[in-house]
Amino acid sequence: MPRNLKRAGLLIACSLLCQFPILPGGFVSEAAFAKTAESTKEVENTQDLKDGVKFSYSTEARKEFDAAVKTGRDFIEQYLKEHPDLEPGSLALVSDIDETILDNRPYMEEKAAGNLKEVDWSGWEDWMKKAKCAPLKNSVELLKYARSKGVAVFLITGRQEHVRRQTIANLIKCGIAYDGLYMRKDGDKTPASQMKTEYRKKLEEMGYKILVNIGDQESDLSGGYSFLWKNCRTKCI
Repeated sequence: MPRNLKRAGLLIACSLLCQFPILPGGFVSEAAFAKTAESTKEVENTQDLKDGVKFSYSTEARKEFDAAVKTGRDFIEQYLKEHPDLEPGSLALVSDIDETILDNRPYMEEKAAGNLKEVDWSGWEDWMKKAKCAPLKNSVELLKYARSKGVAVFLITGRQEHVRRQTIANLIKCGIAYDGLYMRKDGDKTPASQMKTEYRKKLEEMGYKILVNIGDQESDLSGGYSFLWKNCRTKCI
């Protein structure tokens, strides 16, 4: 499902040191999405959703989002300079999809347009299957930059396997290149933080060092095998 736009800014975790802000920076205002593949809420307060979407278009949100992307890019550049003798193909960037590299705001705006006090997330599956999400350009540019430097890009999403084909179609349409796409198994109710951690663990077992991990929710970064920055509120450890 869409994400909690709750000031959901871009979160970036770097494997060494960095400092930055995640939800309170970035996309929206203290309360906005819900029931996503990462959330258990079935409904969201309509006004919270409207406020969240409005905030996502603000100068403040854009500055925080862009700053998060710049921090990730600068970290990659710095790390490569400091480690010139790295084994080829040993580094990875991990990214979430929704509200991180793909923009679902048209769906959210449609849901918020009604007069009901609460919004449910019916129609989310149909929206994903249309493959109409626009790219979030700056974070997509970060992925392109990483690959240009030899850093593999892996996408880990709460979207379920049965929308893999449509998700790939949307990524192709947006010109987003990647090296692996990990999705939630159909019907899986595992918490997002656990599910995404297990996939990151698999990447490290394959021999990758996860250099940067980006997402718009704490669940994208928590759980280990990612060095949390905190809300693009970035906090590197």
